Amino acid sequence: MNDRSADYIIRGGLVARGSGITREDIIVKDGKIRANDGRYREADAGRIIDASGVYVLPGIVDAHNHPVYADRIETFSMSAAFGGITTVIPFIANRRREGVEGTVSDMIREFQDEAAATSYLDYAIHAILLGDDDVDEQVPELMDMGVISFKMYMTYPRRGMMMPDERMLRAMELAAADGGIAMVHAENGYCIDYLVDRAIEAGNTGREHYAPSQPRILEIEAANRAATYAQVTGCPLYIVHLSAREMIGVLERFRGGDVRLFAETCPQYLDLTNKAMLDFGALAKIGPPLREREDNEAMWRGLSSHLIDTIASDFCGHKRSQKGSYDFEGEPDGEGSIFDATFGGNWAEQMLCVAYHEGVNKGRITLPRLVQVMCENPAKIFGLYPQKGSLDPGADADIALFDPAARHTLSAEAQHCVADFTMFEGKEVIGQPVLTMQRGEIIVENGVMHRPKGRANYLPGNRDLAAYAPAGYKVL
Repeated sequence: MNDRSADYIIRGGLVARGSGITREDIIVKDGKIRANDGRYREADAGRIIDASGVYVLPGIVDAHNHPVYADRIETFSMSAAFGGITTVIPFIANRRREGVEGTVSDMIREFQDEAAATSYLDYAIHAILLGDDDVDEQVPELMDMGVISFKMYMTYPRRGMMMPDERMLRAMELAAADGGIAMVHAENGYCIDYLVDRAIEAGNTGREHYAPSQPRILEIEAANRAATYAQVTGCPLYIVHLSAREMIGVLERFRGGDVRLFAETCPQYLDLTNKAMLDFGALAKIGPPLREREDNEAMWRGLSSHLIDTIASDFCGHKRSQKGSYDFEGEPDGEGSIFDATFGGNWAEQMLCVAYHEGVNKGRITLPRLVQVMCENPAKIFGLYPQKGSLDPGADADIALFDPAARHTLSAEAQHCVADFTMFEGKEVIGQPVLTMQRGEIIVENGVMHRPKGRANYLPGNRDLAAYAPAGYKVL
């Protein structure tokens, strides 16, 4: 091909960016988006893709997932690609609690080898710092590896996962000094354990007792504490999976001051309620728990008002047999306690459809706002923008074509992961991705996977371009 030929011309679509919607052609050449300056003629293009009647979106950036269970990075990234996702940022922890010796950085190098061989999608990495990790050693080493974001649990002390406050402060101090970002799962773990013990002692181990064991106030307390620590240390803070309505007040309190505070919610907290726990038991067990409809609406208000910055999946690919002692119809399957059931659910493939249907179709957010919170902002916060999350010239040609008129029903049968259930089972939605492209290569088109695994690139976070850095991009 000569300099005037394009690999693809995506013609006639409505192009959605955070700044608005335009009707224009998108030019793809050598894996990049090129300026549509009249140089490229349709007659010279390798292929014309007719995007009439569909939206052209930047590929979705899923900044929260855990592909370390039944679904590893291979099957998770395949499922994500069918959902219009083109970049994933998994969380990787030290697995000493599983009897494997090593450090967080060792586990990340191991994961990189696995992803290089099996992932369908480009990926960055978040580190999880557990309470017994050597933060003085690990934070600088991980930063040198391009891992600039560090998640710490403020809960799960008995699972060996909670980060003590004094070590959290030290990790924040180290991250702040070198351009890193702290992330927290904000729930008060000691109080949850106290309430769980009380419930078990009283014989209250059924599904109806799960949500009361971790009330909203424990999310609020932990978030306030984490934001206070972030202000003291000068460390940017990203709070994952907001679920409680009062979190909006926490964000209002700390925004605009000295804290560089970012917030995420997830499709399950935008659409599902504790009724799913009452109906399906262990299959609906996640942390924080599903709340109530008032909490769903508060999350939408937070997104619309720009207090909540991102939507991410928090994907954990478990089979229903791994979740606990309740079957998918919600009937008990043997004797068991809801407190012994496994946390997590698989939400990635349905995420864009749920967010679009519940958000855009129902007037809660605009399509440009959806692009901001699912594409641009996660890429900016974690130092991947404008390579990812953008449709501007020079960006990677990571593109999702989305048909806003496609009516379909979400189901486990239709998804492409090992996990064999979805809490969105039977949900009817309007809007569906029909083509996913990464770096100018079609991954999924019309329900068919076209790209072999193992072509993914590792994306080190650029601390100089992250949202909080002086040379960074403003999170909208």
